[in-house]
Amino acid sequence: MPPIRLVEFHPIIVHFPIALLIVAVLLDFIALFLRRAHLVEAATWCLGFGAAGLLAAELSGNLVEDHVNRALAGNLLEMHKTFALITVFTFITLFVLRIIWLSPHILSALRPSIPATARLEHSLLTMLPILGKTSPLLISLYLLASLAGLVFLSITGFLGGSMVYDHGVGMPSGSIPFVLGRLLLCVRI
Repeated sequence: MPPIRLVEFHPIIVHFPIALLIVAVLLDFIALFLRRAHLVEAATWCLGFGAAGLLAAELSGNLVEDHVNRALAGNLLEMHKTFALITVFTFITLFVLRIIWLSPHILSALRPSIPATARLEHSLLTMLPILGKTSPLLISLYLLASLAGLVFLSITGFLGGSMVYDHGVGMPSGSIPFVLGRLLLCVRI
């Protein structure tokens, strides 16, 4: 088996955060209707690992960017990068909000092991009185932002897949997707 090329790490890495983030949002909606705390906790873990995975995917994407044939990628690469950054920002923001605002008990649980956590929790709660409080409106806004994150994630994945399967970016020059991509590119011109 030939060694894995640098450009092959990105597609390997991206699928884990995609799955985790979809599951996180689904669990949030299921938890909303079933009112099960363990589903909220599971969604929090999926969101956290999914957000971390997005950072790894972003890093691996930046590493392979120099190896991309820009003539094949066209402006898809820039659009893919833009939506990837929006997606990363959205889900990291949601995770931070969830940890600080929707799940203040996590900060309380850390208090015995990390003394600075109590000061952080106190300063956050005094700076922003809304933290630690939930209302139907805030939960709705959070879930709406989660759905928007999934839309950004889907667009990012679609653009990445289009670069690979429609245009042959990152494919060895003799592979079937590369050849089909070149044929499709010729037909569009």
